[in-house]
Amino acid sequence: MTEKGKSKQGRTSAELRSRAKEAVKRGFKLRPEDSTVDVTMIGSTGTGKTTLLASMYERFGHVAGGASLDVHTLKHGDAARLNGYVENLHRLPASIRVSGGIPGTGILYEYTFGVGVKGRRPAFNLRFTDYPGKYVLDPSVPGAERVSEILRRSQVILVAIDTPALVELNGRYHEAINRTMTVLEEVKGLLRDNTVPRLVILTLLKSEKYLKSREDAAALTRRAIEGYRPLLEYIKGGELAERTACVLAPVQTVGSVVLSRAAEDESGGPVFYFRSTSINAVYAPEDTDQPLRYTLRFVINSYRLGERPWLKSMWEQVIGVDKQLVAAVEEFASGCKADNGFAILQDHEYLHATPGPAGAR
Repeated sequence: MTEKGKSKQGRTSAELRSRAKEAVKRGFKLRPEDSTVDVTMIGSTGTGKTTLLASMYERFGHVAGGASLDVHTLKHGDAARLNGYVENLHRLPASIRVSGGIPGTGILYEYTFGVGVKGRRPAFNLRFTDYPGKYVLDPSVPGAERVSEILRRSQVILVAIDTPALVELNGRYHEAINRTMTVLEEVKGLLRDNTVPRLVILTLLKSEKYLKSREDAAALTRRAIEGYRPLLEYIKGGELAERTACVLAPVQTVGSVVLSRAAEDESGGPVFYFRSTSINAVYAPEDTDQPLRYTLRFVINSYRLGERPWLKSMWEQVIGVDKQLVAAVEEFASGCKADNGFAILQDHEYLHATPGPAGAR
């Protein structure tokens, strides 16, 4: 390299370090997009996107225990809004027969969570977008175009899957309910726009019936892989394989409500009947924390190990020096599951703990 090139490189590095230090002094508050990571849930009406988000947030306080990681709502009213959904989830097991789930969102809504160490200001934000499933059912509905826009900025995509539709009646209504081709086209558009590494989490909802044994879980995994084969084959192609991770995560949003049978109504449409597991059944979710665990590990690693000079330099100033935050995230992420129904369908280095003590590098 010439002296001129070395001088230019040195100035560039110095400028990056200077800008990053200034960012730290200002509390990591540059542009919103610099400190906000977008997570979007894509799924049709009734799949359970809203219930997943509510349970995911509620369960964090239970599974984090004495860990120093903190995830909390930032927007006024978000906690109350989510708590309302959780209260509805608590009421679901109260009857032996459950006619349906909780009402979904009628509008596009964004929840912003601060992520950091307890007792300190958040290091970065996670913004979850919840939108009406009708946007997937009918792209011509006013406002549906915003889904594609939001997906483009998202680093993590949670594909909400109605598991009974995937499995029951030989999967006859899987495409009609889960809209797999629509999901595939949205993911294609997302991955075409830029080369930022992305995580796709295939999230199996209402899966209580299918996880009673390891054999049942293995059968569910095979069915999910087959049901989403076009998507999985697409992300395995070319350079997409190097920058796209995919995880399968079956969650039990209520835990004590299971599918009892599936049938067809007079018009030939599907009807799924659910029931409580017992008269005294209570809200008992399982594994709704898993999508959040995978998300946080992937996000932290993408900024710590990524190749975007400006953002990496900024994050090194905030996170690379802050070993306490790195350790807190890694402690929480160490609970990521990868068996008994859970599976890493496409691996990536950002899905794993980084070398060194407590994930520090």
